Amino acid sequence: MYGLLRRLAGVSIGSSSKGYASFTLRDVVRETSDEAGTLLARFAKHIAVERYKDENHVLSPTTIRYADYFPITDDRYFQRSVEKTAASQLPALIIHASSYRANAATPKYAMALNALDAQCVSQLDKMDTTTVLETLYAFLFLIPNWLKRTDFYYKAVNRLAREFHHDDSKERFVQVCFYLGLQKKTQNTSELRSLLESHLEKHLPNLSEMDLAVICNAAYKTSTLVTGELREAFESALIRGILSIQLGNGQDALLVSYVKSLRLQRAGTEEVCRHLANICMNPAEISQLEPRGLTHILAFFAEQLWDQSDCLKVLVDRLSPLNMRAKDFATFLWASAQLNIQFSASRLKQLELVALRKLENREYDYFPDNLVDTCLSLSCFGHYSKQLIDAAEDLKASQRRQRAQPKVDSRLTTLRSAIAIEQPSWSELQSQEIFKEFARTPSYLLKDRSDLTTYARDLTSDAEIEGVDLVCPISGINLPSLRVQTVSNPSKIYFVELLTPQQTLRFSQQPTSLMRLKRRLLESLGQKVVVLHSDKMASNAKELQELLEASSETKKDESDVALGLSI
Repeated sequence: MYGLLRRLAGVSIGSSSKGYASFTLRDVVRETSDEAGTLLARFAKHIAVERYKDENHVLSPTTIRYADYFPITDDRYFQRSVEKTAASQLPALIIHASSYRANAATPKYAMALNALDAQCVSQLDKMDTTTVLETLYAFLFLIPNWLKRTDFYYKAVNRLAREFHHDDSKERFVQVCFYLGLQKKTQNTSELRSLLESHLEKHLPNLSEMDLAVICNAAYKTSTLVTGELREAFESALIRGILSIQLGNGQDALLVSYVKSLRLQRAGTEEVCRHLANICMNPAEISQLEPRGLTHILAFFAEQLWDQSDCLKVLVDRLSPLNMRAKDFATFLWASAQLNIQFSASRLKQLELVALRKLENREYDYFPDNLVDTCLSLSCFGHYSKQLIDAAEDLKASQRRQRAQPKVDSRLTTLRSAIAIEQPSWSELQSQEIFKEFARTPSYLLKDRSDLTTYARDLTSDAEIEGVDLVCPISGINLPSLRVQTVSNPSKIYFVELLTPQQTLRFSQQPTSLMRLKRRLLESLGQKVVVLHSDKMASNAKELQELLEASSETKKDESDVALGLSI
């Protein structure tokens, strides 16, 4: 029997429009969960209610019987019966299959899934919109983890998006957004973008908390930005939702959905930051938030540069990196580095061990970008792990032929630069390959940096300054600097970093993580670095020297203070 199962496991069962089955015996044997994620389950229940609120959602009476199909005694007879089933009766047949599932033999159940999928595809042209939505929900009820595996799903959602009309109801709009959002960003998600652009404005004022959360989640999962004239109204709705939501009875999931959507929109206000900080500082409220949700809130604070120390300490203390997914762990490290949370050496070693355990468990195998981000964030803390770095190089090299990831490649270049400067024995690169003192800043980096170009002209007018160049001296770090050379004998060279508000943390006024890394690397190369804010700019060489001396003293004082956080 075991040998038979092994042979069947690699064989496709049934037929589909693609010429092979959507499900194999191996899929059914390995499936261990009858339920999808809790948020998906909540959304599915909401969709179930929404479709019956829609007055246009009128179904044909059920005319088929369970006994006409199940239990399956003859595979060919079952497939012929399914093929004779009218389009309007397919949702009821799929629901009947859920009753059969508990007692079904695994090969027969896999065959039934494929037969149902194939028939739904063949009958799609004969289904009205109500039947399409009902069939999708029936599959969602039957196989919540596998809906996207069906051929019917992709053909159905494309049709729903294409045929959606302006006079369609709010309930139908929410349902279509939900199903489109299941595609995630790896698929072609232009349908959701078009749907939101065309119809969100009409329905936005009438959306409930749950409706808005469904749309937020769909947009986030598919990386679909709401742009144009509608953007402000959508972001205002998200902000109102965050400020008004009452935690309890699972509302924390909706709050996190709104936060994730704001992150995608790259929007936020001081009011939202203060509200979320108050939640984090309230033991009764923060206890209602799941760790994954807290990770999103920490990342939101990092993107908003909100480094309120007492809030961050409470937040970080509640997070256990060991229990995070590799993706969430990378986010946690990046946000902690961005917010300048000072981990002790022992804590950094613990974080490295967490990453090594995830590496051993093969959590990075298909996501080398998460490992690259983890290594780069650790390097921002001044902590390096050769084992993690070597693994990141190997994984990225093996993936290079599969798909281009320019952002990840750029981060890997930055990581290599940091290693070559601070761990030269690990790198084949020489410091002169990394440090390009006169590398001219590309024009696109100066597009919105009139402060730099103006300041360069102002410094040039000082008689004690020989020249000012706009440069990007560290390979991979595309943050422009001013290289200032004095006329003194011997002449002195300064790298001036002029911070924008987007590079400055809200409370401490410290630079963001990449700017701090750049400064540290330049100083490791023996260069003099002066970090200035736009309201505290030096006007001549003497003031630059005074600021450099003051900065050295401040840096020394800061190195004596560390916020030690433990897992």
